[in-house]
Amino acid sequence: MRPVGADRMAGMGDPQRNAPSRGAMALRAISVFALLLGLPLLVVITAPFHTPAPQWDHIASAILPGHLLETLQLLAGTLIIALLLAVPAAWLISAYDFPLKRFFRWALVLPLALPTYISAFTFAALFGPTGSFSSWSMEQLGIGVDIVGMPGLCLVLALVLYPYIYLPARAAFASGLSSQLDAARMLGAGSGRRFSRIALPLARPAIVGGALLVAMETLNDFGAVKYFGIRTLTTGIFRSWGGLYDLGSALRLSMVLLGLIVLLLWIERRSRRGRMITQQDPNTPVELRGVRKWAALGWCLLILFVAACLPLMKIISDVLGDHQEAHWPALLKATANTLLVAGLAVVFTLGIAILFTFKERYGKKPDLLVRLASLGYAIPGAVIAIGVMALAGALDRQPWSTVALIGSLALIIYAYCVRFMAVGLQTLRAGIQQQHPHLDASARMLGAGPWSTFIRINLPLLKPSLIAAAMLVAIDVIKELPLTLILRPFNFETLSTRTYALASIEQMREASWPALLIVLCGVIPVLVLDRIHSSGHR
Repeated sequence: MRPVGADRMAGMGDPQRNAPSRGAMALRAISVFALLLGLPLLVVITAPFHTPAPQWDHIASAILPGHLLETLQLLAGTLIIALLLAVPAAWLISAYDFPLKRFFRWALVLPLALPTYISAFTFAALFGPTGSFSSWSMEQLGIGVDIVGMPGLCLVLALVLYPYIYLPARAAFASGLSSQLDAARMLGAGSGRRFSRIALPLARPAIVGGALLVAMETLNDFGAVKYFGIRTLTTGIFRSWGGLYDLGSALRLSMVLLGLIVLLLWIERRSRRGRMITQQDPNTPVELRGVRKWAALGWCLLILFVAACLPLMKIISDVLGDHQEAHWPALLKATANTLLVAGLAVVFTLGIAILFTFKERYGKKPDLLVRLASLGYAIPGAVIAIGVMALAGALDRQPWSTVALIGSLALIIYAYCVRFMAVGLQTLRAGIQQQHPHLDASARMLGAGPWSTFIRINLPLLKPSLIAAAMLVAIDVIKELPLTLILRPFNFETLSTRTYALASIEQMREASWPALLIVLCGVIPVLVLDRIHSSGHR
């Protein structure tokens, strides 16, 4: 006897005959897409076997040691400052009640809306050797101020990136530690001992995970380090490829940077081994009184003012003071180009991410190619750009090639897909994991195949996740600088490249307009990210 409703489900197009073939075709297409997205990484890893490096001896002896040393110094300094900013703020917000706590809960996430290079430009304009505050300090106090250097860059990057640590630390402190903290309080432990002996060790996996994101963003940065004159592996890649015209050496430097990323991932995984926080009731905040209340308020206010308000006020001041009209056509063109590449990147990235989600939902075993294709977000944009450039160059040199890939719009969209596939895939993966397997089983019992079930049942329920993923991918594309600088077509400006180009020649007022547009585009997803963390850890 056929199940009730089988005739109605058969209207989907005879799923018993067509769905398996469509599903098989989709699985084959997924493997092809996954392989294509993983090729740039494979090109970088296998560089010594296929790309000569005529300048490598010089680069390895004269460039690599200094760039590697300064990269490690920048990493260490940024991580230390970011931890000192984020962890105390997260503990105060989650464990205590004080004035404006609810405001600071989400406001302390706002620095993520500022790309690192924009924050670096604004801080240099304020506290650089010729900055407005530096000039005032020298005239009025006789004290010279110059933030442009390694310590200053560590501070600037930490001020922008500390929310990556603040968010998971706040979530860990707010839930999962209630019984341990209550027991310590009953035994007479003060707030300092409860934090250092109980909360901090148990929240260590979350803190280390956030620190890993800070480290990867630091390694990916190009605009800020270039503007501050710091030599990192990323600037070494640009120098090898753009200055010495040696793609092979750039690929080998990318291998070194990739090795550093792998080491950081290994350290983060080791730190989480055997450590889990059992979810419990949310912690009950303790109301602060007297001096401690105002100290907590002052600390959060200081962080927010320096990290977000100060650079935003500088950008807005430059915007209001800019009355020139000559740069408006270029700004409008850069805005249109930015929207174009962001829209295309969203369409292709999410289209492929939907296929990957189908494979993970209905595949019989994990697909290693899909895992390889989703590694792009952990890899600096300069590394991906060099890998894509090498791959495109090899294809362009083939005798059967009729269309040049290097310098084309298609190539940069492909690179965006490689770079940000993990952003879309992780969001869709989180959404589909909330769908009960009984939905799939019910559809299968009515005769629908995997592909029909996914298209007609799973995918419509993923609409909120699709919207969130599209927004996050678009904003990442808008803010991305090193990948865009390397792969953009000739005379093709986006908001990020225009901001960098104008700031690099000290035209800060003109650079304020594209910078402000980028910041405004980044505010919405930052607030959504905070809302997701808040709703998931209350």
